[in-house]
Amino acid sequence: MDNEILLYHPAVFVVGADYQIIFLTSTRGLGWIEIDGERYTDEEAGLLYYGNVHKIPVPGEILNRAKRYTVVFVEYADKKPYYPEGVEKVRKEYVFRPLEADRENIRIFHFADTHARTRTPLELYRETGACDLIVLNGDINEHSYEIKNFETAFALASGSAQGEVPVIYSRGNHDTRGYAAQDLVSYIPTAFRNGRRETFYSFRQGPLWGLVLDCGEDKYDTNVEYGGTILFDTFRRRETAYLKSVIADKGKEYAAEGVKYKIAICHVPFVEHFSYPFDVASDIYEEWTALLGEMGIDLLLCGHMHRAYFIPARTADKRNAAFPTAVCSIPAVKREDGSEFYVGGLIELTPARRTAQAIPLPEVWEF
Repeated sequence: MDNEILLYHPAVFVVGADYQIIFLTSTRGLGWIEIDGERYTDEEAGLLYYGNVHKIPVPGEILNRAKRYTVVFVEYADKKPYYPEGVEKVRKEYVFRPLEADRENIRIFHFADTHARTRTPLELYRETGACDLIVLNGDINEHSYEIKNFETAFALASGSAQGEVPVIYSRGNHDTRGYAAQDLVSYIPTAFRNGRRETFYSFRQGPLWGLVLDCGEDKYDTNVEYGGTILFDTFRRRETAYLKSVIADKGKEYAAEGVKYKIAICHVPFVEHFSYPFDVASDIYEEWTALLGEMGIDLLLCGHMHRAYFIPARTADKRNAAFPTAVCSIPAVKREDGSEFYVGGLIELTPARRTAQAIPLPEVWEF
């Protein structure tokens, strides 16, 4: 068995009440997940996907009950039209620790704006201690000009969650740039609606319900920087319709039995008012803010600003949002000796106290 073929521990991404387990291999072939003797695959139209990225949907109820899964990879050096031959090269079992329905205390670690860094963000995670949920909140890559850049997210998930802890992924504006950006949806969790893979969706882990939102780019679609390659205004309006559908179905979403905590995750802190040319979609963000307020969101968790700060609920010049916003990411802070450290976020949810903290900085905010 050559486990170097498995480049990183798999990432167990949460979408809705289910999972999408994604793993990368150094050689091409077929991959799947086994749980209690059942096989879960990436089959579409009768074909198992052949390649280096393996994105496997797994029912949440099944994995939550089993609390373990096995990654299997069969290498096909050449997928010939007739009589292709595969050799099993990876069979690796993982223990999985979902948030249980009766869980009261939750620790969430927040990575954002790593911009291709892995060493200092993972150093911070190890110093912080194990967490129950990992959030990758945008601009994990510097850009998407090369598919290899997508490995940054898997390196961070592997070094923190190690295939054993659920992961949430939210796309950032830098992730939308470059020729490979259109291929990113094959490497990240997505929801499928009306014939499209979408990067916004709700999720549920035990007593925690959440939303992943995606602002897209931070300037107008017509900005010369994009060369006519984007259509995020249409995308954001589709997202608004989705938020309204969540409210219409609240009994199965944020008002479902057992929900104790409600958070929203978005790379861009859209409660801010930005100046031109970054004042894109202000009318849409006003509506999003109102809709999240109607849902009773406890916290909006963001990056993008390369700063660490907290916006209390009902701050007048922050769209008067009914919920607080924590911005927790600084890619590189210089020490006196010239070395760098990374600033991330730690969110702790308990029945008695809920806090967001910029770490390793001293800011701690209660909400």
